[in-house]
Amino acid sequence: MIVSRIVLSAALCALLAGSASATAPATLPVTKVDLGSAPFYVQNDTTSALAGVQVLLRAGLDRQSAAQSGLAALAAETIARTPIDGVPLAELVAARGGTFSSSVGPQYVRFYLQAEPATLIALAPLVARAIAQPDTSLAVVNAARAVVAAHSADDESNPVSVGLAMVRQSFYDNGASLPVYGTTGTLANLTGADVRAYMAAHYVRGNAIVSAAGDVTPAVNDAAKQLASAFSSASDAPVVTAARPFGSEPKEIVTHRDIGVPYLVMGFAAPSVSDKDFAAMLVVRGVLGDAFDRPSATTLPIISRAVGVVYAYDASPAEFAVYVNGSQLDPARGLTAVQAIVSSLGASGMTGDQLKRYKTIAHGEWQTEDVTLADRAFAIGNFVAFGAAPDSAPRIAEAIDAVTSADIKRVATTYLKRYTVALVIPRAADRSPG
Repeated sequence: MIVSRIVLSAALCALLAGSASATAPATLPVTKVDLGSAPFYVQNDTTSALAGVQVLLRAGLDRQSAAQSGLAALAAETIARTPIDGVPLAELVAARGGTFSSSVGPQYVRFYLQAEPATLIALAPLVARAIAQPDTSLAVVNAARAVVAAHSADDESNPVSVGLAMVRQSFYDNGASLPVYGTTGTLANLTGADVRAYMAAHYVRGNAIVSAAGDVTPAVNDAAKQLASAFSSASDAPVVTAARPFGSEPKEIVTHRDIGVPYLVMGFAAPSVSDKDFAAMLVVRGVLGDAFDRPSATTLPIISRAVGVVYAYDASPAEFAVYVNGSQLDPARGLTAVQAIVSSLGASGMTGDQLKRYKTIAHGEWQTEDVTLADRAFAIGNFVAFGAAPDSAPRIAEAIDAVTSADIKRVATTYLKRYTVALVIPRAADRSPG
């Protein structure tokens, strides 16, 4: 799935920010280790009982044609379903005390292996074998296709996912705009030969960034090298993903689904993690996420939030979205309210007290994105992929502290004045955001 950051309640984020300490995981150093085959970055945490190794591979949605929609996800799932000693890889890893997972984004595919260090060292050769010799037989590809199709069905039944996919399709200009898990028609037409050709073209070491977090011993480093070396040494042509410029008037896209209430999603361009405006956008995210927040001691599920914010910075150009839940707030009123907030931020920025509040919220949200080993390994790889330093997490926290009212005005004016509106409405209904 695409990595998306949905904001937590303001109260929880403020609490987390207030409890930060000098020994938070984000302050641990990140070092570069010579694998000889791919860049490798390590955040060693000797207090952890586990280690996690990630391979971020430039083999995401933008490598597909429209007719191949779903192929990136099918290829990744084929690795997980490849039998090792007669057992699908992901199941074998789980049975032996580890976890193996993958996710697909606009530009990258992510593979992640986690276990106790000794277990990870034993599992790495099995994962490497599946990567080097994937089983693309009809039986395995069909099993992978069933998993991908189930994910597609889940996304299609979730109005937020549908709306986010609509604005992404409007935003990107190549395969990055395609549905993460394809469509029923395109998935049915994909074959084992398609999977083999996709892997041969894009599953190459030159496309890989390896990162690790947790108790990363020298032997875990060797395991990471095994994973990287399993990819082909062939070369791959670069791909450039660009965004379509938004018009002066918002574009409106409407679709129908079997849902009970309408949902509205506003999609905007956004700064990437290496952009000087990234920290300011995190503060703006806190504003939009907090404006309609109901006090809660826990994180509210999507269905219970009036308005939610998703910052998809696992791509460049990055994307920012605000969704309105029609069961909590009329979409037309929500759209008007978001427009008013954006207009106010662009015209006058924030007062000192407001800025202090939303910096606190931004800190809390940022900390929650760096909690697990998987989070930390992802962050390191994602920073490197998009031109930031691998140890950018604490630097971005410092940049949040330095955000000014003028920064907020600039970000609101630069990124939030133009957007696309996606409306997901119940079948047989005919509603407009006004």
